[in-house]
Amino acid sequence: MITHDQIREAARKLASGKAYDKITFADVAAAAGVHWTSVRRCFGGKEQMRKWLADIQEEDGAGFADTRSRILDAAAEVFTRSGFAGATLDQVAAAADMTKGAVYWHFSGKHELFLELCERSLAAQLRVLPAQAHSALASEDPIESIALWLMSQLECGHSGKDEQDPSMLFFEFVVSSRDPSVREMLNQAYSSIIEGTSAIFQEMQDNGLLKRNIAPQALATLFQALIYGMQLTRIIDRNPDRLRSGVTAASQVLWQGLEPESGS
Repeated sequence: MITHDQIREAARKLASGKAYDKITFADVAAAAGVHWTSVRRCFGGKEQMRKWLADIQEEDGAGFADTRSRILDAAAEVFTRSGFAGATLDQVAAAADMTKGAVYWHFSGKHELFLELCERSLAAQLRVLPAQAHSALASEDPIESIALWLMSQLECGHSGKDEQDPSMLFFEFVVSSRDPSVREMLNQAYSSIIEGTSAIFQEMQDNGLLKRNIAPQALATLFQALIYGMQLTRIIDRNPDRLRSGVTAASQVLWQGLEPESGS
């Protein structure tokens, strides 16, 4: 007879190679050789099982996180080299020195891989954005500082080669993503960056570094639209002087609209 301990041991083995929220009753049942209802009785419900699995993965987190990081690093390399459309999970698995099945344990496909790479990049951007924004807006020459800040956003991760331009890869992904579920995931990632940037602008308004009569979320939307538009311009326009002039002009317009009134 299969005991609860045997079912939990099968679940633990699955948790060593697959995210807790991707493991189903059916997965555990197949691994333990039982009916899925036995798994439900063992854990009491789906949420209880996922909490147990999450706790297990937190205990053994280093190995699980390292495996996901290896896959993500390999995916970044493959996407950069082959483009989103040309990349395959076989290529990602080979770059990570894993089997394709191991990649599938962690990610459902290359769309999910790419979105998690976007979220990882977003988290890194949001960690440094407050210091960058404060430095630019509090400087003696905010227009020049804003221009340098915008250029740093445009050049982030760009090697100068079209096939290694992360913004080109991003636009390729957006254009090729017609699946409603992928669009939803992309929307969630975009919403996260808007929320994070809005919080930063709100703090700057509270500290008197920005005019207070513009909603922080509107500022965040404007900032992202400006970055995306200029990234697209850089891809299309082969004249870097025009881009730099455009960034300078945008910085002047931004500061004229955002400069706080004296004493505010």
